[in-house]
Amino acid sequence: MTNAVAVVLPLEPESARRAREPLEPFRKSLEEMSFLDLRLLVSELVVEALHTKSEAQGARIELWAELRDDRVHVEVAEGGAAFRLSSRRPEPGEAGWGLHLVRRLSSRWGIRREPERASVWLEMPLAGEQLWSTRPGPAELA
Repeated sequence: MTNAVAVVLPLEPESARRAREPLEPFRKSLEEMSFLDLRLLVSELVVEALHTKSEAQGARIELWAELRDDRVHVEVAEGGAAFRLSSRRPEPGEAGWGLHLVRRLSSRWGIRREPERASVWLEMPLAGEQLWSTRPGPAELA
C-alpha cells in the first residue's frame, strides 16, 4: 500500500473530483464510512479553496495524504485567502461549508496560515481505532 500521496491540482471546479482519486490507497485502512467521509471532506476543501478565486498566475491546490501510526493525515493548501472560518454556520455551497464539515466529521483538524498560503489539515482514525476521541459534542458546535 502507498503510505503517502501528493497531488497538485489546478484551481478549477473539476479538481474537487480529481482530488478524491488519489485517496483510494487509504480505503482498506479506514472504516468504510470514514473513507467516504474522507473523500467528502477533501472534495469540500477543494471547493472551499475555489471560493477564494485567487488571481495569482498559476494558482493551484496542493493535496497531501499519508498513513501515520493510527490515522490518515490529510492537508489541502491554497493561496493565503483560502479557508476562512465563518462566525455563523454556513449553508451548503457557501464559503465555510467545507470547514464546517471538517469540524463535524474529522477526529482532529486545524488551519495553518503563512503569508502566501493557507492549509487545512485533518485526521481520520484507522479502522479499529477509537473513533472521535477528540471530537466535540453537538452542544459544543451549536
